[in-house]
Amino acid sequence: MGLSEQPQHAIRRSTRLPLEVPVLVTSLDPTVSLSEDCNTTLVNAHGCGVIAKREIPRGMRVRLEIVSAKRHTTAQVSEVVSLGGVPETWLIGLELDVPGNFWGIDFAPSDWKIDETPALPLSKGEETESAAKPATRRWRLTDISTGACYLETVTPFPEGTPVLLSIRASNQECLLDGIVRASHPQVGMGVEFTHPEHKTRIEELISRLMSTREVPRIFVGRKEGHQKEEAIRPPSTSPSPDPLLDLVREGPMLTVDQFSSDLRAQRLGKRRDPRIDVALPVLLTGIDENGRPLDQRVTTVNVSRRGALLEGVHGRLRPGDRVTLTHGQKREMFRVAWVGEAGTPGDGQIGVAALESNSSFWDQDLEGVQPSMDLANLRGPGAGA
Repeated sequence: MGLSEQPQHAIRRSTRLPLEVPVLVTSLDPTVSLSEDCNTTLVNAHGCGVIAKREIPRGMRVRLEIVSAKRHTTAQVSEVVSLGGVPETWLIGLELDVPGNFWGIDFAPSDWKIDETPALPLSKGEETESAAKPATRRWRLTDISTGACYLETVTPFPEGTPVLLSIRASNQECLLDGIVRASHPQVGMGVEFTHPEHKTRIEELISRLMSTREVPRIFVGRKEGHQKEEAIRPPSTSPSPDPLLDLVREGPMLTVDQFSSDLRAQRLGKRRDPRIDVALPVLLTGIDENGRPLDQRVTTVNVSRRGALLEGVHGRLRPGDRVTLTHGQKREMFRVAWVGEAGTPGDGQIGVAALESNSSFWDQDLEGVQPSMDLANLRGPGAGA
């Protein structure tokens, strides 16, 4: 049997979820001294993969502890792979002696429901804290289309994070890859689905949600093996047939209040602010990240009533910086919401959002422009909808 055949079989007996959990791995072999702080990269009901700073012998039995939750169990090393680097690091595959939801994940995938035995208690004298679960995010699906969704949570992932979504309803699980496009601390996050071939799968999920009115159970984990270009792709410059997707992509250029207002408007079937592709000369003034003054002519890629995508920006700005735009006789302050990454198609571009919720800066340029289309009819309710 090859090196990776057995651990792949072990890991894939139940759905893998990318999840970072600090764990302590301790040798149960009296001849080997080992106590290593590690982080998991993925977990399931049968085991996990961890990153370690030293090689751990294959076949060794270990004690696996989630220190923060005061829980532990036992496992066996099933795979050892060098990741190289200086200093060298190792990917260690661990197979649990007792399969189950050792990780304490709420709404774990359906194939985790096996004959579970509770994790071993800590040594005598430990408090009842030993039964505590590791901290997990709680998610509430409020909006979904075939291209995007919005999830309410007080601890969203940062913008640009590739994620894996597990959405379960009517005893069926739908696994979807996505990337966080808009992140609002204490509120939620907008996720763009990244695999177009999953459209039929999403349509079936939406149909189930609409017919059953069931509150879906959600798990979201970081996605492994993503492409950097996917995470830093600049906002789309033209509307798509999916207004929820447009809003999620435009999210970084909107304040939380503006985004929430647009989200509510779509639920009511109202039209959002128009956005047009137009090249307008604008004077940008501000201070770059090195404290140097900026005073330069830039050009719009597109504009909406409350924001714009600008190109031709020289000098590094950061999200949250404030700049002043002058266009014709109008002068107004904006917040930098998005900055294109160097070496990408977005290099030299920034997205800005008006500080004033009732901004009229672009009104003259938007006169006579038809608003973008209503919310796609393939939208279903989320939890509590």
